[in-house]
Amino acid sequence: MDFAFWTLAFVGHGLFWVELVNRLHGVGWRRAVIDGLTQACGVGVASIPIVAAYQLLTTESQLSLPAWLTGYAWFSLVVLAVVLVSRVAMPWDPLRDRRTKRTAATTLDVRERLGDRATAGGVLDTLANLPGNRLLQVELEELTLPLERLPLDLEGMRIAHLTDLHMSGRLAIGYFEQVVKAVNAWQPDLVFLTGDLIEHTPQLEWIPETLGRLEAKAGVYYILGNHDAKIDANLTRQRLDEAGLIDASGCALEAEQRGVRFTVCGDERPWFPQAPPLTGDEDFILCLAHTPDRFGWAVKSGVDLTLAGHVHGGQVCFPLLGPLLCPSRHGVRYADGTFRRGRSVMHVGRGSGSLFPLRYNCPPEVALLTLTRG
Repeated sequence: MDFAFWTLAFVGHGLFWVELVNRLHGVGWRRAVIDGLTQACGVGVASIPIVAAYQLLTTESQLSLPAWLTGYAWFSLVVLAVVLVSRVAMPWDPLRDRRTKRTAATTLDVRERLGDRATAGGVLDTLANLPGNRLLQVELEELTLPLERLPLDLEGMRIAHLTDLHMSGRLAIGYFEQVVKAVNAWQPDLVFLTGDLIEHTPQLEWIPETLGRLEAKAGVYYILGNHDAKIDANLTRQRLDEAGLIDASGCALEAEQRGVRFTVCGDERPWFPQAPPLTGDEDFILCLAHTPDRFGWAVKSGVDLTLAGHVHGGQVCFPLLGPLLCPSRHGVRYADGTFRRGRSVMHVGRGSGSLFPLRYNCPPEVALLTLTRG
């Protein structure tokens, strides 16, 4: 009984610190501060079990254990129980949209197409080939998404959603060229890129051969994310603009398709401060947001559809527990999928690329959203 108690307490201990780190990475503080606090959490994760193990091994009776340790163990068990209940209940979250229909899903196996040219090689290639790792298997998902205010003449309009490509050199340029070809094969009306696009300055040179080749009848729109702030964001915007992409960051732009005008806006907060200047008079609003934490603002602002990323679907999903690492103030609630509050809908992508070279039960994703009135 004692062994089971302390084992479960250690699991709850780990989950507590993971949940803390998730929420820490959902705020817009300076990267140095976030990194420092994350390292402090790592010390907490490692040191408390060491102290607890020492106390358990050197104390004759549990009655003699320090009160703080016993109290923390019970607290950790409560955390474990809360997390398990919340994970089991996730499919019944009232915000999960049950009206969105998945119409098709295919897998773009980049490893099969490019072989060892899909990554930078070396250790990365070894990790990419680990059993079960779906790093190079991009899921091309097609969804039909009902929107209450969709103008009748925009019935069937199609939006391709890419997010979190994290061009860093770890995945080779050929990987992103394959993703772009798959998107163009859909012939979408719009393409939305929702941040964390370029990780390192040398990869800016990849833009003309990758993102610059995206095609859409009504335009290719982008915003930046927190990782884009690691390099010169203004230079990134300049290169994307030169490649023909449209910067929606902090803007409310008028777009047109099939003779119908509508609004496209971009919300990069909390990492970039400018809010989209919506007036409340817009007839139909599409929003690019990097983090799903902006959904509350979108609902209050009358946005009809928000596309977001940032959380990567959790990157690694475990049986029963599901995703664990999810950088959001809401934890794993918005890890991926489609959510609805009133007439406002949000689609959260799992990320179309990856910086961390492992993806288990959580393949990268590119989504094609077909809008319908309803």
